[in-house]
Amino acid sequence: MSSEVTVTVNGESRAVPHGSNVREVLKHIPGRDLVAARVNGKVVDLTRKLEQDAVVEPILIDSPEGLDVIRHSTAHLMAMAVQQLYPGTQVTIGPVIEDGFFYDFAPKTPFTLEDLPKIEAKMRELAKADLKIERVEVAREDAIRQFTEMGEGYKVEIIQGIPDDTVSIYREGDWMDLCRGPHVPSTRYLKAFKLTSVAGAYWRGDEHNAMLSRIYGTAFATKEALDEHLKLIELARLRDHRKLGREMGLYIFDPISPGSPFYLPKGTIILNELTDYMRRLYRRYGYDEVVTPQVFKNELWHTSGHWENFRENMFISPDPEGEMTSVDTGPEGWHHGYALKPMNCPGHTFVYRAEKRSYRDLPLRIAEFSRLHRAERSGTLHGLMRVRSMAQDDAHIFCREDQIEDEVAMNLQMVRDVYGALGFERVEFKLATMPEQHLGTEEQWRMTEAQLGNAMSRNEIAYEINPKEGAFYGPKIEIYVSDALKRRWQVATIQLDYNNPERFDLTYINSAGVAERPVMIHRAILGSLERFIGVLIEHTGGVLPFWLAPEQVRVLSLSEKVEDYAKEIAELLKREGYRAHSDIRNEKLGFKVREAELAKVPYMIVVGEREAADRSVSLRLLRGEKSNAMPLANLVELLKKEPIPA
Repeated sequence: MSSEVTVTVNGESRAVPHGSNVREVLKHIPGRDLVAARVNGKVVDLTRKLEQDAVVEPILIDSPEGLDVIRHSTAHLMAMAVQQLYPGTQVTIGPVIEDGFFYDFAPKTPFTLEDLPKIEAKMRELAKADLKIERVEVAREDAIRQFTEMGEGYKVEIIQGIPDDTVSIYREGDWMDLCRGPHVPSTRYLKAFKLTSVAGAYWRGDEHNAMLSRIYGTAFATKEALDEHLKLIELARLRDHRKLGREMGLYIFDPISPGSPFYLPKGTIILNELTDYMRRLYRRYGYDEVVTPQVFKNELWHTSGHWENFRENMFISPDPEGEMTSVDTGPEGWHHGYALKPMNCPGHTFVYRAEKRSYRDLPLRIAEFSRLHRAERSGTLHGLMRVRSMAQDDAHIFCREDQIEDEVAMNLQMVRDVYGALGFERVEFKLATMPEQHLGTEEQWRMTEAQLGNAMSRNEIAYEINPKEGAFYGPKIEIYVSDALKRRWQVATIQLDYNNPERFDLTYINSAGVAERPVMIHRAILGSLERFIGVLIEHTGGVLPFWLAPEQVRVLSLSEKVEDYAKEIAELLKREGYRAHSDIRNEKLGFKVREAELAKVPYMIVVGEREAADRSVSLRLLRGEKSNAMPLANLVELLKKEPIPA
């Protein structure tokens, strides 16, 4: 064995003693700036010994990967603090999530928000102690014995599911936890963290298992970055679409139909305005709208592949002409009963095959806004963001292979149109590739992935690969928008599908008179309208674009003497096509203004005796701006200047 290995750092190679650790190789980087490293592409601890030639790349504390290491290590710090404060508490799993981390515990008594300051104080004490964090490789059977002796039944179950002969354990002082790592070298690296909330959770996400206590937290490289994040969290709380939805009178939820919004008149206006906007685009881009049934025999879902791949998310009912037992809902029970449709695509194949199609008929673009139903678990429901009843701006394009890239390009342009009109400035694209569970061959998948990638490249769209996240029937382009609080939301999708045309035996007659299969493109730009409305409300803080505002103008009277004039203005604006109302209650102006602000009414028109005498109005905007009195006719001209997307 050679006494030296060759390491390459920043393109420069040099020999170092065999067994040198990563920290020694990267000693030119200041202490706390460096938290881990990538060795031959794999992220490892700084203590990892180099046994062979390697390319070593530093991972700094404020890089995305560095933040993951910081947050993972902080989750362990939290678990250590919890077990010191609450003896007998078992730890389960503690992963990094977007903008933070969580850890699930099995305590004697469920944790509450009141426990968090105490746990956080203990974490700070342990961080200051500068405890060394050390990785140890242990034989699998020895690890099972150790965690059994410690009373850590959940950890034992995890280890029993690991096929390797050895497992890695991380020690902090006299505390240890099962973990793959990597982690920071010591607890002193962990200085900017905050515990944010508690929640219930089921072991392994299965509601049939034991209920656990989950603690959420976040951590950053610096206190300044943490403070900025906490400000955004507070803004998110104030902009929560559930809170604003109540204040604006948009929708309600009721246990009589869990996870299904009841749209009130104002919320219905938003839903309809978005739908009408998409319909205007459809006319421009050559789509035809259809309506298909809500309920289909399970035969359809078996043919489409949903029965095998999506059944647990479907509402299934017995055949009204016969009985269906619990066995009938299993993989072989598809020939019994009906199901509410969770998506429109299988139904649209019947629209396609309602007529014989020629190559001249393609592309055929069909759209639908019908309601869909998905049996989401109760613990995942979250206002409009995760629902059981929804509508989508759903469309399917049946086309020839030589038309794929043009059709995808056209829809990418629609994405630009829509998100520009709705005020989302940053739009990102990803290509989601073949998942573990999928229909079709790997060769077919690679071909369709390349077609979507080519369409984006041709349109000068930069994109990332999202590995193994395609739909079970085909790859997809995922479109993300960033909101005003710097959060990223996955909204639009464009998906390529060769499988449904095969499964439903769809054909067209080509120019040579021979039957061929069309390609099916699944496409939604807003996606779930419910979720999109929730995102838009939080992005705008409820101050929607004028054309979407449920109530565009409210006329506020100063006294009983001008009630008739206030009502006259509201009626005039209604005739002009605006959503206007008059508030002639015997209340102070400040009270009326405050209520209009809570309702996010863009224009508040104040009228008193002077305005009534002059046939004028005083204008107050939702953003706090005021104007001098203006003639009533000028108000109408001002409103006409508000942009409405074509």
